[in-house]
Amino acid sequence: MSLDGIAPRFVTPERMPHLCGLARAGAACFTARTVAPPWTRVVHASMLLGVDPDVHGLVDNSMKPLAEGLTSVLALAREAGRTTASANNWKQMDSLIESRASLHRIFIDSGYDPAEDDLMVDMFATVWAARRPDVSYVYLCRTDLAGHDHGWGSDEYLSAMTEIDRTLGRLLAVVGDETSVVVTTDHGGIGDDHSATSDEVMDIFVAVRSHRVAAGSMWTSASTLDVAPTVADLAGLGPHPTWTGSSLIGAEIPLIDHLLDLVEQGSAVTYGEHVDMRAHALQTARAVESDGGLADDDLVVAALLHDIGHLLAPAGDHGCADHATVGATRLGPWLPATVTEPIRLHVAAKRHLVATEDGFRDTLSEASLITLEQQGGPMNADESSAFLAEPHAERAMRLRRADDRGKQAGVDAGTIEDRRALLERVFMHGPIDASRAYDACRCPACRDESSQQHLIDVAAVSGATALGSHRCDDGLEVQLRLSDGTDHRVWLPERAPVITRISTPWRPGYRPVARDAGDVDAISTDVAIDGLAHVRGIPTEEGEVLRFASTIGFVHETHYGRLFDVRVEPQAINLAYTSLGLPLHTDNPYHDPVPPVQILHCLRPAVSGGANRLADGFAAAERLRSEDPRSFEVLASRPVVFRYNGGGFDHSAERTVIDCRRDGSIRAVAMNHRSLETPADGDFALALNRFSRVLEEGEIELTLAAGEAIVFDNARVLHARTEYDPSEGRHLQGCYVDTDLMKAKARRVLAAATT
Repeated sequence: MSLDGIAPRFVTPERMPHLCGLARAGAACFTARTVAPPWTRVVHASMLLGVDPDVHGLVDNSMKPLAEGLTSVLALAREAGRTTASANNWKQMDSLIESRASLHRIFIDSGYDPAEDDLMVDMFATVWAARRPDVSYVYLCRTDLAGHDHGWGSDEYLSAMTEIDRTLGRLLAVVGDETSVVVTTDHGGIGDDHSATSDEVMDIFVAVRSHRVAAGSMWTSASTLDVAPTVADLAGLGPHPTWTGSSLIGAEIPLIDHLLDLVEQGSAVTYGEHVDMRAHALQTARAVESDGGLADDDLVVAALLHDIGHLLAPAGDHGCADHATVGATRLGPWLPATVTEPIRLHVAAKRHLVATEDGFRDTLSEASLITLEQQGGPMNADESSAFLAEPHAERAMRLRRADDRGKQAGVDAGTIEDRRALLERVFMHGPIDASRAYDACRCPACRDESSQQHLIDVAAVSGATALGSHRCDDGLEVQLRLSDGTDHRVWLPERAPVITRISTPWRPGYRPVARDAGDVDAISTDVAIDGLAHVRGIPTEEGEVLRFASTIGFVHETHYGRLFDVRVEPQAINLAYTSLGLPLHTDNPYHDPVPPVQILHCLRPAVSGGANRLADGFAAAERLRSEDPRSFEVLASRPVVFRYNGGGFDHSAERTVIDCRRDGSIRAVAMNHRSLETPADGDFALALNRFSRVLEEGEIELTLAAGEAIVFDNARVLHARTEYDPSEGRHLQGCYVDTDLMKAKARRVLAAATT
């Protein structure tokens, strides 16, 4: 995945949570370098072909043809028999991909519009759901356009970074956590241009998530030329002999080791102070801890790392005057703003305190006084006002005061290894999610005491800032500032008990456990997870199914009424009211919405026959996707009409047989041969027959005794029955129930089981 025009100096977990989360889950280098000249087409040619521009021959964004004899990573994959896909919206980009290199080629040529990023993800999601390509390349353009139109670092550009990260998040959801992912960019920018070869332009990033890469790793260096070899390596392929870069896999090192090593390097320098920089870092961290108030883990880490900028940029006798910005920028993609912002502002805090607090200048060391003048001297009134408006100004001043107390010769403040566990915790929890903190807060200002509903508007949370966190039992204690300036101290559980999609496919040999009718939590959980529950102990009097239904949900009424009898009826208005065997089907797919959960309660079983046959539509759909992706694509993409016209009613609804979410996961299955309006497309009939066979191969059979019932998700579990003798008086009563209450009960049960 290539995100055009991302300058790493602006990347933060708050601005680009999906990119930074991917980096934390794998490895990354945010100091990688691109090739020159840093034009978009030139760099992407090197990215895909693995060679320098002087080899592929491109020097700008014109449509000049590539040199001959070169092979892209997509072409290499195709030659090895892998399936490939590509998605981009620029003809200069598409021209870099050989004609047969991309088996599934998505190309939009309508003006290089940033809105096309999301359209390409929609189109790619369809390809992914149907084909699951082995190697795919996706290009997103939004940030490059914002940089050219408004300037790199402008508000519009920073907003575009957040937008492209949201699109990246959608793309990551489509491919899933098990897919190896490489995310990179082609160049940064300065002003509204990226033609120069300055660091602001040439610095790029490469981030990789894979089961082959340990979480929390990094590379100290990387290049655009390493992208093709890395992708090939992850796909199980060797590099092409023309490539000049190297695979990054296996060369990564733990980020925490790297950061602690930087602190250790400070033992060799003093910058005019009475202690070396390692001792100063440890003493400053200890001073923050002894400062009272909220024990702030994030600020302790900021204190430990606040001077690493001296070691990352050219330094004079008293270090690097701009070390605060250098250090914060280097740490920016890895650590939350609660760490990096106090680092960025701690020099400004010194200038503010000297200007506004009597006697503060006298606390500064000789070296600090010298660098004060290099850094701009005391602030004027306007500068101080601007500084105090910063969300982390107070924390920066706290760090600054600790900084000045951390310069005492001969003081033992522990070792670097003492700080490893704290640094690992802060790194892995990443930025505090304001919405989670908002949900967690139970103070009277935020929640009504009796209903526990929110009292403050969501808009107040959208601009919330986390001001620090501290590890406590089973979670984090967080100081949060809402956009209205209100401060809250909240607790965030280590594992938030939020359960959304909880269904699991039937396992081989699956049979539902028989539950007593009063065990509504277990019944609800079975339906939520497996789509099916087997219930016993319901009295065999007519209408008892409605009483039982009221214990697990709200009855959903259809044109069959609140209650329906499944028995042989003269002049039957539905084939269910005969003794015929019925194929696997969804009930009432001609309704919108489809009745959600069905209950069938046995009052009198048949002596022989009349068994219920059941199949997991979700499991069958996933199997079809794996074994016959073409049939899956047909059923998931072509809406058909289901219709019931009888008994004085004419119901009709249009839907796909397999309904997928944007990320490709199955939302619902709807199949009913008795009400399906025959489509003219022969491909559809073949696909439906294939799906029917898969369903039948996975079905189970369950014969109900009197007083037993089955409860099943009608949007997932298809049901059928075997033929029986009409003279035997088989009698079932049924109804439909909404799913909300059942899912709510299941989530409560499952959340309790995880705590």
